[in-house]
Amino acid sequence: MAPRPRPPARRRRPAPRLPPEERREQLLDTTLLLVTSEQSFDSVSMEAVARAAGVTKPVVYDFFANRAELLAALLEREEQRTLAELAEAIPSPPWMDTDPDDVLVTALETFFRAVQGNPSRWLLILHPAEGAPPEIRSKVVEIREGVVQLGRELLTIGLAVRRSPDDIDVDLLTRLVIGNAEEGARLMLVHPDRYSPDRLLTFTRWLMAQVPREAPYPTSMSKAMAEMESAAAAPADDRDA
Repeated sequence: MAPRPRPPARRRRPAPRLPPEERREQLLDTTLLLVTSEQSFDSVSMEAVARAAGVTKPVVYDFFANRAELLAALLEREEQRTLAELAEAIPSPPWMDTDPDDVLVTALETFFRAVQGNPSRWLLILHPAEGAPPEIRSKVVEIREGVVQLGRELLTIGLAVRRSPDDIDVDLLTRLVIGNAEEGARLMLVHPDRYSPDRLLTFTRWLMAQVPREAPYPTSMSKAMAEMESAAAAPADDRDA
C-alpha cells in the first residue's frame, strides 16, 4: 500500500505589519511580560521575544542589536513611565490648606492606584526578577533614593506644620513611610484580595497618628506657614516675651 501523503506543514501566519514605533513598543511590551510572568530575566532572549511577539527573529534585530540593548531600552522606558507616575503622586500646589497627613495619604493612594493599573511595570521596579542585570538593580536603587530625597523634603515641611517634636529622625521616618508603601504595594500585587488600597491607607493614617503633633487636626498649611514666618520676623524681645 502506498504511503498516505502527508498534509502540508502549516506555515505560521506572519504578524500584521505595524509602523516602526508601534512595533518597537510591542517588542518592549513582550519583553516586560516575559520577565514578569516568568519572574526571571533568564527567559528573555531574542528568539523568545520574537516567538512571543509573533514575529521572526530578524524583526527583533531590526530594532535592537542584542539582548543587552533590548533590556536597556526596556529599563529606560519603564524608568520614564515610573517617574511620570510617581510625579502624579507627588503633591503640588494648591495644597496649602490641606493637612500634611491628608497630603501624604492622598499621595500614597495615587501611588497604589498606579501600581494596580500597571502591575507588570511595578513588579519590575518593586521586585526585580531573578537574574536581573546589575544595571537594572542599580537603577532601581537610584529611583528609590530619589523618592526618599523628595519624601524627606515633604515630611520636613509637614512635621513643621504639625508642630511635631524637633528631635524626630526625619530620614528614618521617611524611609519607614516609603518602605511601608513599597511593601504594601508588593502585597497588593501578590494578594489583592487581602491587601486593598483602603486597608493600606488606613494603616498609613494609624502610622502617622503615632507621630506626635501639637497642632490640631486638620491644620491649614497656609495659616501655619504664615505663623512661622511671623514668628521668625518678630523682634527678639517679642519672641522672648
